Amino acid sequence: MKMCPHCKINIGGNLEKCPLCQNLLTGEGERDYIPKIEIKTRLRRKAFKIVMFVFFALIIINLALDFLFIETEHPSWSPLVVAWLLVIGWIIEFIIRKHYNLLKAMFFTMIAIVVLSFFSEAFITLAWDLPYLGITAGYIVPILCSGNLVANFILSFIDKHFTDYSLIYMFLNILVGVAPWIALLIFYRDKPPLTWSICLVINVLAFFGLIVFKGRTVLAEFKKRFHL
Repeated sequence: MKMCPHCKINIGGNLEKCPLCQNLLTGEGERDYIPKIEIKTRLRRKAFKIVMFVFFALIIINLALDFLFIETEHPSWSPLVVAWLLVIGWIIEFIIRKHYNLLKAMFFTMIAIVVLSFFSEAFITLAWDLPYLGITAGYIVPILCSGNLVANFILSFIDKHFTDYSLIYMFLNILVGVAPWIALLIFYRDKPPLTWSICLVINVLAFFGLIVFKGRTVLAEFKKRFHL
């Protein structure tokens, strides 16, 4: 512990000068009691504030254009744009702040994008009287499920913050990828689109990959969840 020869007091930490008289301290320093805030943390906070300001500005401008400046009759597209901006802002906020439960965030982000894609396609179809193309159901959903599952599978081996709890979201992702394929096969009696067939293959491979490489962890997690 350091000491101030003028104030005759002991001062913890590793300060160079006395906080009272600003004279040099004597003695051996100690580990700082209050950890220093890293510059990276400050930069992340500043970046987060800037991004949030930009997104709120875009939301306000979008609402103003839709309800104040465009006087002719038109479909109110601003709520849909605001919803997309909020999802994009959530993704950027997650990247900047580096949350640790990455698989959980990726799963719910995928669900949010899928829901908004369905609403967007329905809105465009009804507002401009266009034929329903089924782009979301036929392409966006299986591509998102496949990409998300591949990313989850890779992260389960390389992410140091990966926990057994994250396995639940991998299985939920597999369920989201397989269930629509089964529903299409049962209710439509036709062969599902190629994108869904590829998604099914990726989901089956990921499932068996989990069983092979993390079988004991998966079994232990399910026993814990279902109190077996």
